[in-house]
Amino acid sequence: MSLPNSPTVAVVAGKLLADAATFFDKLGDENAQLKEQMAENASVFRQMGDLLTKDPKGSLDGNSYGELAGKLLVDAAAFFRTLGEQNAGLKEQMSENATVFEHVGKMVKSDPLGVLSGDKSPNMLGAFNRARS
Repeated sequence: MSLPNSPTVAVVAGKLLADAATFFDKLGDENAQLKEQMAENASVFRQMGDLLTKDPKGSLDGNSYGELAGKLLVDAAAFFRTLGEQNAGLKEQMSENATVFEHVGKMVKSDPLGVLSGDKSPNMLGAFNRARS
């Protein structure tokens, strides 16, 4: 059962990739030693989000955008978990973000045009919205 106005997995993944890019930009702005790497990460995540949103069934070098976006989201989840482990004050939020990124990452790899629905993931849209705030 789809929820009213339920977004496709590609749309949600694209938004998460853009959010991660913004997060990487801010992290780089706050830490000069990480600035170059975070800027590169942000650029890659932003580009992939744009590609996936514009053409969910597209591919690059033999890999689907869904596969590439899924890998980036899972990698971001690992980064968020590590960041949470290093900072107790961020642990709960980073863990929740990581869970959302992992879940959407797996979904976008297999079905970028799928729609988030209540029966597949009853708490995913709520968690997604909380992760974005």
